[in-house]
Amino acid sequence: MKRIFLTMAIIVAVTTFVFGQSKDEQEIRKMFAANADALLKSDMNALPDYYADSFTFTAADGTVINKMQFLDFVKNRKRSGSFNFDDLSVRTFGNAAVVNFTRTSTTIDNDDSKINSKSRDTAMLVKTGGRWQYVAIQISKELADDQAAAEKQIGELMTNWGNALGRRDAAAVEKILPADLMIVSPDGKMVTSRAEYLEVVKSFPSDATVTGKSEKTIVSGDTAVQTGTYSVTPKAGGANTMNYKYTATFVRRGGR
Repeated sequence: MKRIFLTMAIIVAVTTFVFGQSKDEQEIRKMFAANADALLKSDMNALPDYYADSFTFTAADGTVINKMQFLDFVKNRKRSGSFNFDDLSVRTFGNAAVVNFTRTSTTIDNDDSKINSKSRDTAMLVKTGGRWQYVAIQISKELADDQAAAEKQIGELMTNWGNALGRRDAAAVEKILPADLMIVSPDGKMVTSRAEYLEVVKSFPSDATVTGKSEKTIVSGDTAVQTGTYSVTPKAGGANTMNYKYTATFVRRGGR
């Protein structure tokens, strides 16, 4: 009986996990698994279909190559002993997606010695013709210290942003956010610049406070993705507190 119950529990857990994913996310995860297998086998018949014609690959040292250069690299590299994509964090935006993931691989040198490699990477994908393709991948070595420092800096930025919103201080918000800011509000409306957002801030009511809490931050090179929650709480006499979930993408420029 215990064995039957355990089997049922595992089935329920796996089913819940799958149903918790959107169709697009399931397609992307399957694509990553198939792509890893094709990379392991250096399958030059299958690999081109995973990458858009405009695909760019940015290595950890900043080198940028196009689709043909990337495929030539895969074709001529040392043979692989293993290749895996794990810890995928998938965020979809219509026909576009951002995926953070861990790549682990082992290559076999000419003397049969093994070279292990691991990095935390970011991929941008688009859906065209009913299938997902990579348009960009950025590789970066995983550094624990960099992760901690970036999390701290992002935490301070989000706190300062929330405090500035609480004060309705448009000047302070302007110093915190980049000129090319993009925000999608809960009702689906899109703000495509800091200037546009500042006009929205000016129209905010002055009888509410804004608080937030991060849940998870993933850092990959100069890019980070954070998920969390924030609340808008009216002062006495106002309506009930409104709670939201958010996903934010950050880019480090000039060390910040």
